[in-house]
Amino acid sequence: MSDTQQADATAAESTKSGEAHEQAEQQEQGQTFTQADVDRIVKERVQRERAKYSDYNDLKTKAEGAKTAEDRIADLEQQYKAAEARAMRASIASEYGIAAEDRDLFLTGEDEETLTAQAKRLADRESERKKRSNHVPGEGSNPATKDDPTKEFLRRATGRD
Repeated sequence: MSDTQQADATAAESTKSGEAHEQAEQQEQGQTFTQADVDRIVKERVQRERAKYSDYNDLKTKAEGAKTAEDRIADLEQQYKAAEARAMRASIASEYGIAAEDRDLFLTGEDEETLTAQAKRLADRESERKKRSNHVPGEGSNPATKDDPTKEFLRRATGRD
């Protein structure tokens, strides 16, 4: 057999196989399916789709765990800031001689500058209050010891100086 004849035979075979393939496709297109076939095909398709997302629950659980860690970090940061503010408040209160109950009640600032201004003002008010406390003029003094002209005359007259 010559090369030309061989090429013609190969081309004829490929044409026959292409025609057979087309006929098979036409048969599939023209073929009717039973309800059981449709159910089976749909079930297989659903299983393939579910297989794509089979690790969804694992990923969801990991994401929730990460969220929980982020929440814990946020809580710890908040606790740290609160402890730092308490320490700063205590330090400033002791610097200005403010009692602990007054410190917690009156020192409400968030930063050091505000807390210092509040503590200074509170300390100034306390010192002003002490200066203006109840005061009775002459309290504790003995009016009898003051120079009384009658007593002075009697001392001279009796010779007791």
